[in-house]
Amino acid sequence: MTTAERWITAIEEACSEPDPARCNRKITLLHYSLSEALAASLGRDGGPSFHTWAVWGSRKAGVTIRQEDLGSAVANATKTAIIAGTFIGGGVGMFAGRWLGWQAGYGVGLGAAIGAFSGGCLGRWIAIGSRASAATLVLDGNREVIRDIGVQSARFLELIENGSTEAGREAFFAGLRAGPTEQRGQDRLLTAFRSYLVAFDADDLASKRAAMIGGNCEIVYHEHIRLEPFIRGAMPLVVRRCATQRLMTFEIGDRVLTVGEDIPGVTGPTAARNWANIEERMRYVFALFAKFHNAPEVFSAPYPAMEVVGDAERGSQAR
Repeated sequence: MTTAERWITAIEEACSEPDPARCNRKITLLHYSLSEALAASLGRDGGPSFHTWAVWGSRKAGVTIRQEDLGSAVANATKTAIIAGTFIGGGVGMFAGRWLGWQAGYGVGLGAAIGAFSGGCLGRWIAIGSRASAATLVLDGNREVIRDIGVQSARFLELIENGSTEAGREAFFAGLRAGPTEQRGQDRLLTAFRSYLVAFDADDLASKRAAMIGGNCEIVYHEHIRLEPFIRGAMPLVVRRCATQRLMTFEIGDRVLTVGEDIPGVTGPTAARNWANIEERMRYVFALFAKFHNAPEVFSAPYPAMEVVGDAERGSQAR
């Protein structure tokens, strides 16, 4: 098998794993292996590739896939729904009390109590139901990304391995589907891998790093357009803002960032209020990529060292 074929076989093997948690783990480790291979081919000093960042996104996805965040999701949804139910119930009770001729304040209190109880029950029910659905959708998105982008990265690695000739470059780009991402085209990937080749050809470090950041941003935008239905489906409309501000974090090594807060040290607003809004997502992610491009922890292994060594070695043997 060729280099690309070995990678693609490993990708399909990971995506075919029936156990959700193991599937996510295999995908995360594949992103890590692709990241290491691209760093070796393009030069680690140029900074992370898309797959380096995808390691952390995939590892974070595993929290939802394993439903480890169910408890906090239920608690936050219940609290928010109780507050909303209290206000709504109190308002309804006030008007009902006037219509029924009740003593002032009685209708408000009764309505608020009923609203709080009903809201709490509804919030809990929505959280439990939505997390189960979210786990499935997040895993589907996990598979979508590694199949769509991982396959092209595998072809790109083979291009570099074969000397990155002009004919090889033309053949690589001819293998990408023309058209915008919204129509399942790969024009953004074409631009991204051209940027990676600029980084490969660059003699100075500043140009190499700038090209890598540009390529990463193109790929992540392509990815998030493809993931739009999965993200919206995993985040019910009524809890999107609450989930974004209370539950969503991005981890880089041991560093934990809250997506509902501005990225420290970045000028201008970066916080996302609604993660289901792609423009807010991209504003945050682009700033994240630029701010931490040179941070050494971005290249950290996603799991404890001994586990990664074993799995990575098996992945290398498969390749």
